[in-house]
Amino acid sequence: MPQVVAAAQQQEHHSQTSDAAQPTAVAVTFKLQRKIKYGQSHAVVGNHPSLGKWKVSRAPQMGWSEGDTWQTEVSLPPGTALEFKCVRISNEGGEVKWEEGPNHVLTVPSNGVAQLAVEIDWGSQAEATAQQAQQGASQGAGPEGGADVSSETANNGGPTVSSSFEERLPTEGWQGRKTRFMQNNEHSREREGGVWNTEGLQGSVLALVEGDRDNGSWLGKLAVLKRLLVDSAPRQRPDLDAVASAYIYTQWISTGAIPCVESGGHQRPNRHAELSRLMFRSLEWVIEDAGKPGGSGDSDSNSRAAVGLVARRLHTRLPSFTEQFTQSVPLTRIRDIAHRNDIPQDLKRELKHTIQNKLHRNAGPEDLVATEEVLQRITAQPGQYSQAFVEEFKKFTAELRDFFNAGSLSDMLAEIKPLLDEPSGQLVDRFLGAKGTLDASGQGANQNQLMDALHGVTSVRALLASSLSSGLRNDAPDKAMAMRQRYRLCEVRTEDYAFVLLSRFINMLEEKGGAGALAGGNDGTWALPLGALVLGLRHVGLGGFQLGECMAVERELTAWQKAGQLVESKDNALRLRATLLRLQRLTETYCAVLVEAYAQRAKQLGTALGLDPYLVTVFPEAEIRASVVFQLSKLCTMLLRATGMVAGGLDDWEVIVGGEARGVLIEAKALEPGCLDAAHGKAAVVLVREATGDEEVSALGSGLKGVILRQAIPHLSHLGVRARQEQVPFVCCEDEQLLAETAEPLLGKQVLLKAGTEGASICEDSGPPEAGNGGSSSNGASQPGIAPVAKPSSIEKVTGAMRVVPLEDATSATCGAKAAACGELVRLAKQCHEILSSSSSQQQPGGASAAAGRQGSGSTAGSSKGRAAAAVGNEGNGGTPAALFQAPEGVCLPFGCMELAIKSDGKSDEFEGLLRRVESEAGQALEEACHRLQQLVKGLRIPQQVLQQLSGSFNPGATLIVRSSSNVEDLAGMSGAGLYDSIPNVPSGDLGALQAAICGVWASLYTRRAVLSRKTAGVAQGSASMAVAVQPMLAPELSFVLHTAHPISRDPDVLEAELAPGLGETLAAGTRGSGWRLEIQKPSGAVATRSFANFTRALLPAGARPGAENGTGAQEGGSDEAQAQAGTASGGGSVQLQLVDYSQQPMSVSEEVRGAVGRRLTAVGRLLEHEFGGAQDVEGCFAGGELWVVQSRPQP
Repeated sequence: MPQVVAAAQQQEHHSQTSDAAQPTAVAVTFKLQRKIKYGQSHAVVGNHPSLGKWKVSRAPQMGWSEGDTWQTEVSLPPGTALEFKCVRISNEGGEVKWEEGPNHVLTVPSNGVAQLAVEIDWGSQAEATAQQAQQGASQGAGPEGGADVSSETANNGGPTVSSSFEERLPTEGWQGRKTRFMQNNEHSREREGGVWNTEGLQGSVLALVEGDRDNGSWLGKLAVLKRLLVDSAPRQRPDLDAVASAYIYTQWISTGAIPCVESGGHQRPNRHAELSRLMFRSLEWVIEDAGKPGGSGDSDSNSRAAVGLVARRLHTRLPSFTEQFTQSVPLTRIRDIAHRNDIPQDLKRELKHTIQNKLHRNAGPEDLVATEEVLQRITAQPGQYSQAFVEEFKKFTAELRDFFNAGSLSDMLAEIKPLLDEPSGQLVDRFLGAKGTLDASGQGANQNQLMDALHGVTSVRALLASSLSSGLRNDAPDKAMAMRQRYRLCEVRTEDYAFVLLSRFINMLEEKGGAGALAGGNDGTWALPLGALVLGLRHVGLGGFQLGECMAVERELTAWQKAGQLVESKDNALRLRATLLRLQRLTETYCAVLVEAYAQRAKQLGTALGLDPYLVTVFPEAEIRASVVFQLSKLCTMLLRATGMVAGGLDDWEVIVGGEARGVLIEAKALEPGCLDAAHGKAAVVLVREATGDEEVSALGSGLKGVILRQAIPHLSHLGVRARQEQVPFVCCEDEQLLAETAEPLLGKQVLLKAGTEGASICEDSGPPEAGNGGSSSNGASQPGIAPVAKPSSIEKVTGAMRVVPLEDATSATCGAKAAACGELVRLAKQCHEILSSSSSQQQPGGASAAAGRQGSGSTAGSSKGRAAAAVGNEGNGGTPAALFQAPEGVCLPFGCMELAIKSDGKSDEFEGLLRRVESEAGQALEEACHRLQQLVKGLRIPQQVLQQLSGSFNPGATLIVRSSSNVEDLAGMSGAGLYDSIPNVPSGDLGALQAAICGVWASLYTRRAVLSRKTAGVAQGSASMAVAVQPMLAPELSFVLHTAHPISRDPDVLEAELAPGLGETLAAGTRGSGWRLEIQKPSGAVATRSFANFTRALLPAGARPGAENGTGAQEGGSDEAQAQAGTASGGGSVQLQLVDYSQQPMSVSEEVRGAVGRRLTAVGRLLEHEFGGAQDVEGCFAGGELWVVQSRPQP
């Protein structure tokens, strides 16, 4: 924690009387000794207006003097509770570096001291001491005269939140002109230094800039907003662009960054109220639309939720339209006050000309600022003004706060309480009672008092949200609209108060030792933090953001807390950690939605209006830091650290592929062609923002030496398999702070990335830089220096006519290695079943799995049947007498069928021409050629008799999956894992859908990604061919991928398996999140859980109705995104996304289930190792109580 030393300057002259007048302000001098670069400066930023209200652009700059000493002085009222930090500002570009660690906290003494010096030691930790001299007393005040100097919870840069009080002055954060108190009418209509640059603008930002240019008054600006949000909006329902732009605009108006001036007319505040009512109606409609069911967490539903989130905040920036403000002459109390005879004449004139006349001609936010300043002045010295006058002015101030919707939560709740039924009124009373107790305790409040208030405010918000859920009728009367506005503002204010309470709660946790104390505690230690996390999460859901996800995470947190042993059991800590990571993803998505809504629009609007660049830049961050999600994320991060400690000091680096990588560290949004350009031909380690799982590592060229991904993906995903085959070290890290400390400072430098079973590390590399040896250019062309590294397998194409081949008869030459392996799986599964059936009368229950689990890794068998017998024929225990595994039967369309269809349709010349183009083209020309080639193949026709034969191979009504099987996958130098499409959920009786699915699989041979992968591997496009396997579609409860040798250490005695609910595409595609990762020791059969599943959603075939054992929630509906993730194309049936509640998943709940699953997978894995002659990469699922294997390939 930084050091703060406060020392009062002794006065040269002291009054000798004990009743000397106390100073009304203390001169506080801040000093900092720190050397910085030329062109940089320092400022002091804090929670008081004199320190900019945490706005760097408003903070006092520190002046430099010899010795690298920086100093500034401000005047502060005695007793002020101050929080502050130093910042370093780069004059060129405005970059701001916050002092790290906690806020400095200082209470300005109220014992008569007139001056105070505060010495700041940037970033150090030491005890704070304080001394000062008191006016009218001897030198050296006693201990009780000391300034209260302390430090609050660290937050890694930037201000922490002062949360001592819920109520704050509405004028805090004012950035407009200083109030000028007038003795006569000196208001000006001039707009000094206005800028309205409309060049390059469009949409809502353009409308606002043009409107602001033509309207200087607040009323005129409200009219501009009304045109945008109501008149121009389809069905009077504005979109995100309009709502977000409007909120940014009104936020800057309310803080004075965009000034308001008089328009010359006489427009009373009722005109403002009428405009607000019209906008309120439209905003309520979009909030209602945003809350309608059907969102699945994809980009569209998040955008819809964003409209509702922003619309709620926009409500707080519009004036009230209750009856008292819509009457023809509102806010008349100030007129009577300004004509009182018990106040000085100069004050009367100031009130009349500065507030009364201005308010009744052209009201604006500056009127509230002036009113608050007068209130502070007349209450600073009790007895100076008539008490009757002061009380009357307080009433007027309260009325004006209500008009600007700046009243306190307590007052708002008191206003609506008479309208509530008795139980609801009691709920409000309980909250206000808890809040009163908390307020009375001040800084001495404890965690239980905070939790009582947090419970109360959350319950009140739920009550208000329920009352608002009925929606707003088109014909709602004005009175009902006004009351709904009060309800809505109360609802928004409860979230703001929850933010304050969570901030205080987190500070208390940090004071008690934070994550370390939790890790060293017991279940009781975790109870309140988990409770606070749940309550904060409820506020996110009540705000309309991914309510289903919020509920699922809450159920998990509640279940894990109830299960207990969070410190004693490593598995329980890992399970809780998985849910916390899921919650962290939710908060990150929320923040990303706000950034998407605000960042570009704030930049465009602020730049066009000539606002302070810093104010523009920090707008999105400021909104995030002021949201309850910010506190929720902080608390979640603390609990994650604690679970990591309990689980044995988990490394924050997740190693997907081990090894060492040397190269220049560069940053990229995605692993895509062109991402290595920043390395300028040198070997590169890439820090990647996101991955979809579709990336082909080899397509990036040999210049790629290592990958650091900023998100978690399954260890055994297709992307991981590709990186493993290319021997590219690959690690994941979701800890942004860790990356900011370790990786980001090394960007542009030569680094050494090390990854292994113990974790990963990155450091600057002192060795000579490696050459990149070529790579993929941004236009998709292969760079020189890449030698062919893959050779397609030899194939036999059918000629004359298409034919259908049973899967068991498929060979690598006729149908591809994948189809041949599937056929071998079918044969092997039947052999296991035959052996088990013939020996079941003699075998003890469970012998198959247990015996296979004990089979030595070095044992051999002379035939498939012999190996199957070895797996199922030994005695053992702990398994079931069911077949060891099942494999779906099916049929194939062998190599050559696509070419026959092309010839039959008379497309051979066109096809050959396009094939030559994709071989030679690059960039946009390649993109176009690939698209045309795919469209040609998708439009092919397959003979009806062939389609009928395919359909007739399955039971009537069966649902099928149409799978790719190419001769250019699973090759040395080109894995091709997930490179080509498989299309699920195809109705067997729909011949049109079946034809479209087959053609879609054929066409996937010519996606741009597939073409580039073959180019990089040196494979000629004309040598690529595609067969198709058609099998019954399974509806799995669980899907799995297993590697029969440890994927990182390569230990042949350790098997690793990953499982996920629903379809296997979740694992294979690299969906963000983790599965159940099991590590099994083959010799002993010991099963260890390395991670728990936390994928947000499961992919299921359309129409599947999983039971409760799946732990999936109500169906959210298939989306375009879900279909894309599942690899669907034209002709394929859609899949559906379903939220997963892991508290209902046996794999998460039961250690016994995990052990049984692990042992059964081990038995299958060992058998397949022996059958195929080496370590295997196996994919399969559990469906209908059976273990199904759908694919086995050599493990890279």
